[in-house]
Amino acid sequence: MRNVPLLLLICLTAGLFLPSTTRADEDALRAKLDKIYLDWRSSLLAKSLDAWTRSTTVYRQMVTRNLIISQGQTYPDAIFDLPMTPPEILKLKLLEVEAVGPTAHLIYFGKIDLGLGISPDKIPNNLLVLKFFNENGAWKFDSTKFINLNSSPDIREACQRGNPEFIKHPPFNPPGVLPAIPKPCAKPEKVAALRVEAMGYEVTAHINGYDYPTVIDNAEQQVIIGGLARGDNDLRLDIKALPVPPGEERVLNVQAVMYTGNPKHPMIKVFDWTPPYHPAEPTVKLNVSLNNSSLKGV
Repeated sequence: MRNVPLLLLICLTAGLFLPSTTRADEDALRAKLDKIYLDWRSSLLAKSLDAWTRSTTVYRQMVTRNLIISQGQTYPDAIFDLPMTPPEILKLKLLEVEAVGPTAHLIYFGKIDLGLGISPDKIPNNLLVLKFFNENGAWKFDSTKFINLNSSPDIREACQRGNPEFIKHPPFNPPGVLPAIPKPCAKPEKVAALRVEAMGYEVTAHINGYDYPTVIDNAEQQVIIGGLARGDNDLRLDIKALPVPPGEERVLNVQAVMYTGNPKHPMIKVFDWTPPYHPAEPTVKLNVSLNNSSLKGV
């Protein structure tokens, strides 16, 4: 020991007594978050608005309200019109429990039954991310994210081995910051959706003061909060170019479609934009104009 520097020896000795996150801490957090999720799940199955409100973050309550109203449905009744059943987690394998500031998540792996009538032996192993926020000192459930691993057999194999290194990196980390609660939207004049195809891009849309989930190297359709109104509708796109494999081209196309209520022609395209060149500008300000001409379709 006489050759060990004194400062290093002090640090090593002090480290024996420094508090750290222990398995017991993680188990306690997991038990708490599990209960909150199960309470949230039970509230949906029982169709209890009071129980759902108690277990759900204020942010998610407002997002849910706005989505329901923007689709021309009735709030809060439509909360319980579920296309899928919230999955049971008791038989899933926990990969990670992590809290960063007022945000936390549980990542589960296994046969995630979404209540679609698929035989349990035919359900493949996939990922389920449960997200939580701490509001005023109390954890509340926020949202679920189902990740299909059919196109990622290497990730599925790593999860089965119990060594999923990918969960240590973004986007598999709690953000550490609570999102701003959106303002309540009004009943839409025209129910509409935004279609974003962003290959080789990361695109975040903002329409009439509402922010939308970022589309990363993917194609997605998102309900337009508050719908579209006759006249001008402000659209801003925040665009980040991503690396693309050699020989592949970037693709960026943004469309707005309006629902007509006519079964023969359920929707019409009222807006269509592609950048004049690639890579696109980092910020693009556009206008979705609804008038007699555009309402006939673009």
